[in-house]
Amino acid sequence: MKQDFVTVLDIGSSKITCMAASGVSGGEFVIRAVGQSDYNGFDENGWYEPDTVAECIRSAVSQVEAKTKCRIKDIIVGVPANFCYVSISEANSVFRTKKRIDAEDVAELYSKANIFEDNASRKVIGSSPLYFMIDGAIKMFDPIGAIAQRITGVLSFSFMSRVFEKTVGEALARLNIRHIKYVNTAELQAKYIGMTNSVNGYSIVIDVGYITSYVMLTGGRGLMFLKSFALGSGYIASDLHEVLNLSYNNSLYLLDKLRLNLEFRPEDVYTISNGTTAEAAKANEVVKARIEQIANYIIRCFEACDREIPATTPVVLTGGGLTYLRGAADCLSEYLGKEVQVFTSTNPQTNRNEYTSTYGLLQYGVMHESDDKGGMLSKLIRRIRGGK
Repeated sequence: MKQDFVTVLDIGSSKITCMAASGVSGGEFVIRAVGQSDYNGFDENGWYEPDTVAECIRSAVSQVEAKTKCRIKDIIVGVPANFCYVSISEANSVFRTKKRIDAEDVAELYSKANIFEDNASRKVIGSSPLYFMIDGAIKMFDPIGAIAQRITGVLSFSFMSRVFEKTVGEALARLNIRHIKYVNTAELQAKYIGMTNSVNGYSIVIDVGYITSYVMLTGGRGLMFLKSFALGSGYIASDLHEVLNLSYNNSLYLLDKLRLNLEFRPEDVYTISNGTTAEAAKANEVVKARIEQIANYIIRCFEACDREIPATTPVVLTGGGLTYLRGAADCLSEYLGKEVQVFTSTNPQTNRNEYTSTYGLLQYGVMHESDDKGGMLSKLIRRIRGGK
């Protein structure tokens, strides 16, 4: 059967997810199949068990193939923050007289701004605009059609680690998947969240996962800042395991029971399973201490950001690490000194915070599939507005 859907591969810190979806309209999609495989993940130093990654990818992809009864030939691979880098570049063009800016003019800006060369350690995988300046005075996100004598583009470029490309590329080649598009997972996740929650302009997105978390600053249609750190719900479970003398599985189960926004008496307990209990006040204290550490890491990440962040910039929390812990977002808000909103979606197919990165990849896939059907003009505009 011919592949008539978009397939993406999302490499998370605890599982590898393959999803297939069909586009409907406006970037919306219908999920047709999901395949998943648990593994030990990665940190800032690389894969924990690199020899197991290929088999986990094979398992996730084969699950989707079995459910769709179709061999996958084309796939979009999301590059996680630990293997991805972002850099900002600026370029301008000056014309002899005022003219109407067209797609070719902006495409030339992209070419001028791309001063980066692929090397043995990294590869450019995409670019997107933060904003454009018309005649040094008017700021806009889409300059096509504007009248100007000078145009300046501030553009964001994404890079992929060659280590990631080698590991994932070889695994997919064994599955006879030759058409691979690598994209920046964090950027597409942030765009998806922004479009879903109607966030315009600047936004901060915090994704707290199982053992890895990352923070993003977006502006315009591009990613301005990206940084990751090794903390998440797996560390919280380890804390509960050590302090409360619980098994690790019971510690994970306890996370679903926690009520961080409640005050407890010394005799109050959480009931876990098989009669096992945990002192409620102490459990909350342990978890809050780790969330405070996560908040401190977030603050330290943004201390390294050289971009000015407006005080009104919204902060959105996503990922499966904290969003399901009752009261965790309020704790994070308290420690950051800024309101934190948990990502929500009214679509029952896309209301799982642990999959917002995958949803972002799917949205990108269906929107670019639509562009491909539009001919050369659509492809050129796609390049200008974020494709590579």
